[in-house]
Amino acid sequence: MKPTRLQWEDVIQFEEVKGYGQHIWRDGNNLYYVTEEGGIASQRVVYELPDELFTLLETGERTLQEVYWKIQNDCWPPTEEERRESRRKFISKHPASLIDVPKNRKLFSKEELEELIPISEKQWIESEGELPNDYVSPLK
Repeated sequence: MKPTRLQWEDVIQFEEVKGYGQHIWRDGNNLYYVTEEGGIASQRVVYELPDELFTLLETGERTLQEVYWKIQNDCWPPTEEERRESRRKFISKHPASLIDVPKNRKLFSKEELEELIPISEKQWIESEGELPNDYVSPLK
């Protein structure tokens, strides 16, 4: 969803919906989500807030951050399982992090590690010259 052309000066004339830290505003039947975007030189940005998203927020089915994600990306934020699967896919393509980030190994079964560890060790040696001194293969 694209931001509206409304400015903060316009929005503060609306009714603030209490409980959302000046993020949700109402002008008659229209709802708006206000947030800051832009990093160092951030600016307030105003989005229209569809009634169905506000209802999810009010009922507690979704958080303010989830609703903001939906407004910004036109999809819900990924679930923990989706994030985990995304990490698995990325590491499968670039397995060298299995050498220096041992917690990544927990994402894979023993059988998968038996395939990935030799590849990761080979990639590591090709790029770094040798395996780290403190490295212990999870296959031993």
